[in-house]
Amino acid sequence: MAKKQERPVRRCALCHEIRELEESHIIPKFVFRHLRKTSQGALRSLDNPNKVIQDSEKHYLLCGECEDLFSTYETKFANKIFYPYQKNAVKEFNYDSDIYYFLTSVSWRSLYLDILDFVEHSSDIGIDVDILNCLIEREKNMREYLLKKKSTVEGIENHIFFFEDIKEFFNKPKGIKPHFTFHRGETSYTFFNKSTHTYATITNMMGIILFTLYNKGEGEYWENTELINGNGRLIAENQKIQSVCGNELIDIMKRSKEGVVKTSEIQKEKIYKKIKDNPEYFTKSKAFEALKKDFNI
Repeated sequence: MAKKQERPVRRCALCHEIRELEESHIIPKFVFRHLRKTSQGALRSLDNPNKVIQDSEKHYLLCGECEDLFSTYETKFANKIFYPYQKNAVKEFNYDSDIYYFLTSVSWRSLYLDILDFVEHSSDIGIDVDILNCLIEREKNMREYLLKKKSTVEGIENHIFFFEDIKEFFNKPKGIKPHFTFHRGETSYTFFNKSTHTYATITNMMGIILFTLYNKGEGEYWENTELINGNGRLIAENQKIQSVCGNELIDIMKRSKEGVVKTSEIQKEKIYKKIKDNPEYFTKSKAFEALKKDFNI
């Protein structure tokens, strides 16, 4: 019998108490669970498409109490927005401060880990001190809000952009598959644009794309995307973004395309054989549905 891995005892990223830590998913686990459930075959990493993955990214980040604190809000978002959008194509949602709390918690996880990476590799990525200080200050504000020490979060904006069907895509980079990339994937990371002074975390949850802005550059325009810290209504239609954040969507699609290129011939043969052996199953899959939409633009 394999020996059970011991959990590390160190400082919890949220409460800062020295406790036994649990493995925390950066993107909530219900997203990967639904992705796997609706997939035609094995799921693969974009960075290493020849490797089958059984779970999404997770780290020893939170203690049990803080993990439990987040779980209630995750369940509410899943039941109120994620599953209705994924399963029933619901387009209009009422939300409240609990949903805002959930979104803040998702971006905070990525931001916390990315700050550690930015500090360690600051000379390699060329991050300026003022950008890093801004991100550190926002992380602190978010953490105090998540611990319920403050009722508001200073300096951030939470936006949700629903990646709806595209009819036209002008100047579309060759070979990219927007519907497949976003509706059949997940990712989360923090980025900064030094020329426009826009800093944000982007999280894709199968076409529900969260942008948490820590600094918004001049000339940015966001319509029907922002969630307030309170009661509101979110509609997955007539949303418009004019922002360098849009460049990140293009980059994600390009990385998805590169992942396909990296796939070995052996793995490609396995995928093709599975489709050939049961074509009806594949044509009824969500993956095929997304690919058809990509083929038509």
